[in-house]
Amino acid sequence: MLPRLATLIVGTAFAADSDQFLIKGDATKGMLEQNMLNISTAEKIAQACVAEAVKEGVRVSVAILDQFGEPIYFYRMDGNGKQGIETAFLKAKTTLNTRQPSRATANAVARGGSEFRQWTFGNFAQGGGLPIIVNGNQFVGAIGVGGSPGRPGWNDEICAYRGLTQVMGKQPDLLPTVDQAAPAPAGGRG
Repeated sequence: MLPRLATLIVGTAFAADSDQFLIKGDATKGMLEQNMLNISTAEKIAQACVAEAVKEGVRVSVAILDQFGEPIYFYRMDGNGKQGIETAFLKAKTTLNTRQPSRATANAVARGGSEFRQWTFGNFAQGGGLPIIVNGNQFVGAIGVGGSPGRPGWNDEICAYRGLTQVMGKQPDLLPTVDQAAPAPAGGRG
């Protein structure tokens, strides 16, 4: 009984805390939806990510979509080109489609085989897109970051994760990166 009571208290406290991130009250009446990320939170996430990029000396674009795929917020740092903009949106859309980090699609491509066909249809196989989660399991949107060159200890996905956790608190852990599958032997049907 005591562990269940503790879980209920913690869960209730966490749910109440998540209200600050969601659209509430009269704004929900016209949309008929009460679990949408609010623009203030989306802007804070993007700005936290941009601050991380500035620390790293790189330029990024940040796209934040709601759970239906509609843009909530977009920010492009000066000097970030079209490729960074496009990949930010592609990574967020991949996360929206799969409800998983875009790294899951990248890992599927690295593994090859039937998993490659399953995961890549219409998705962008590169890390940098993450789900935005409240209450431990409620998907309320996706963030995609594009444009920075990856290097050990830094990439678009880390930027997105740091921005999310600074604003939203603990998010699901990042997926490990799967190395490319070994190519089939030459001359055979392998």
